[in-house]
Amino acid sequence: MIARLRGRLVSAHPVCIVEVGGVGFEVSIPERDRETLGPADGEVQFHTYLYVREDRLVLFGFRDKLDRELFLRLMDVSGIGPKLALGALSHYPAARIVAAIKGKDTEFLRTLPGLGKKTSERIAMELADKLEDLEVAPAPSAAPAPSEVREEVLLALTSLGMSRHAADAVLEKIDWRGGSASVEEAVREALRYAGKV
Repeated sequence: MIARLRGRLVSAHPVCIVEVGGVGFEVSIPERDRETLGPADGEVQFHTYLYVREDRLVLFGFRDKLDRELFLRLMDVSGIGPKLALGALSHYPAARIVAAIKGKDTEFLRTLPGLGKKTSERIAMELADKLEDLEVAPAPSAAPAPSEVREEVLLALTSLGMSRHAADAVLEKIDWRGGSASVEEAVREALRYAGKV
């Protein structure tokens, strides 16, 4: 098993290739991680998992160890393969997804790509009590955004040209404790923070 990979970044787009000892490894990574990669030729390190099937081998990599652990837990759920698990981690940090699973927040889980109502409920039911060993940083003092409003604001920000990762970072800075902010108000506040992300 290849659990960690450290080497020279050859390319990040359209595929991530890391050269280690003269061998180039193609690594499937979350889009959030891809956006954090610097120029080629810099050194990178990934926590990895080698996915083995009869017809193929795929090396998955994550900048954060928690992302790798959650990726593996998600694949333990019936109906969740590596594509869906990687897609989830491409849109939100592992800590946010873990919090949603522990809280059985199926409305949030349904905002993840490829997850419908039944799959979201299955994830919450099967994993809610099985993530206690995952170390997650304390939640910020601001209450999380209502799922529907947050998703609309996220779509608005990305349609304005902001990357998904940057938009997520901005939304984490907004104080949602009032619970009554409209989409328009939240977008305006997000744009005020945008220059500080």
